[in-house]
Amino acid sequence: MGLKSKIANRALNSRLGSVVREKRVFNLDSAKSAGVLWEIDQRDTFERLQIELSLAGLTVDSLCYVSAKKGVLPDEVKGFTRKQTSWSEVPESGLAEDFIRQKFDILIDLTGQQYFPIVYLTALSEAAFKIGYAGNSVNYFDLNIEFSEQPEPNLLADQILYYLKRINKTTIE
Repeated sequence: MGLKSKIANRALNSRLGSVVREKRVFNLDSAKSAGVLWEIDQRDTFERLQIELSLAGLTVDSLCYVSAKKGVLPDEVKGFTRKQTSWSEVPESGLAEDFIRQKFDILIDLTGQQYFPIVYLTALSEAAFKIGYAGNSVNYFDLNIEFSEQPEPNLLADQILYYLKRINKTTIE
């Protein structure tokens, strides 16, 4: 772990103590809201997931991250770019802070924890139930989707939906 990573993790850990969240398990029937973190390359997957969540009656808010150094965020997409992070990759966007404070029933990370700004947002989110893939890294999920290697975004979205349809159900369809 390099100096930059150590400083970034120290910044994250210093804020973790102030996170107030009421942990609770939600499924697609019991949840009312969802927050989705995604990367710009995952737009098709995100849009498909957003449709599924909306059809289940959830209000969906999302935040997109553009990791490329010279990446540009399309006007119609809500998110932030690598330029909007500190040198240690801590998000400095007002949108990021607003997203952290929203009390979603479910937080979904489609990125697979590849980028520190997303890890930062996931860790500090006040969402009641957090779900995603973290691989071998430290993660802040309440439900970690397991794969032997980094999954394709569509496969990860399918698995997230699969578990959200079945978790805490009294009868399985």
